[in-house]
Amino acid sequence: MSSSKYTLVPRYTKGEKRRAHPQYNALKVEIAKARRQGDTKLAEQLAQQRRSLPSLDTHDPEFRRLRYIRYADDFILSFVGSREEAEVIKEEINVFLRTTLQLEMSSEKTLITNARSEHARFLGYAVSIFHADDKITRNTRNPEVKRRAANGKVRLGVPYGLTDQIAERYMRSGKVVADTAMLAFSDAHIIDNYQSRYRGLAEYYKYAVDRHQIGSLKNIMQTALVRTLMEKYKLSVSKVYRKYRGKVTVNEREYSTLQVVVPTKHGTRTIYWGAVPLTSVEIVTGQLDDNKFVSFAYRSDLVKRLQADKCELCSSRQDCEVHHVRKLSDLKQRWAGRKEKPEWVTRMIAMERKTLVVCRHCHRKIHAGEPTPGSSE
Repeated sequence: MSSSKYTLVPRYTKGEKRRAHPQYNALKVEIAKARRQGDTKLAEQLAQQRRSLPSLDTHDPEFRRLRYIRYADDFILSFVGSREEAEVIKEEINVFLRTTLQLEMSSEKTLITNARSEHARFLGYAVSIFHADDKITRNTRNPEVKRRAANGKVRLGVPYGLTDQIAERYMRSGKVVADTAMLAFSDAHIIDNYQSRYRGLAEYYKYAVDRHQIGSLKNIMQTALVRTLMEKYKLSVSKVYRKYRGKVTVNEREYSTLQVVVPTKHGTRTIYWGAVPLTSVEIVTGQLDDNKFVSFAYRSDLVKRLQADKCELCSSRQDCEVHHVRKLSDLKQRWAGRKEKPEWVTRMIAMERKTLVVCRHCHRKIHAGEPTPGSSE
């Protein structure tokens, strides 16, 4: 894509800024005139009409912008211009991929969408542009406070139907069911497994403006978790909640949880379900956590490994945590054919585990891509 990028971007980028919208400016003059004459009612009517218009000409033929973003083998282009020009750009990319890289562009996945009225899918997010005809919105917490809508800004959202799609994994014939594959494991392992899946999803979509939608999935997953514990210990729903009920405070807010305390050689560890805030996080700088959905392997019970309270890389007993990957097969594929693999990768593949108990120091090295020590034993 590099040669195509440096050819297309300069060609479809021009103009310092869009020209002013003529009708918007005309209304601005009329509003000022009405106010000078003391006609506040007319001024407010004209102001309301002006709010339905953009301040700049969105069809300015002398203004074009083309941007290209790539992550691994996935890419997206944002374009300010006509659909006809977008079709030309798409065809040029198609020709470049076919003739230069000998690749075929998927017609099903390569779409042209109007970002003001449709959503484009990129890295699991629904990408669009904020747009409201009335640019003045009300604060949902304080209806008396008016604020400007973020028209024209990029909107990241949870894709439509995603939570329903994930919820189906916990249901049979329209009803939430227990996960019988986990009945052989401890309650701490079961609770931590559900928490890791849910937290992984919530963390991945932390930049989505409608992140709260994931809350509907929480209810279904919690029901599945409760039913799994019911099936394992032959308890009623009320007894499960009485046995595992707890409280956890996150960001000065107290949440109700289901939790169990695991004794270790150096104290205790509390494993809990819930207490995951779903407020959106503003994008500043940094990297997006691409562990979208995580789940622990069933091969070795988490309690036994936590009770060992020992880093499985350096044998440290300081601040042990659990590192996990989405799929072991993905890990194998990523490092296939490489002569030298990081120690943590070698261990996880050898033990056929998607989890590794590590100290905080080694955990940070793993996420930073730095070399980790081998076992000192």
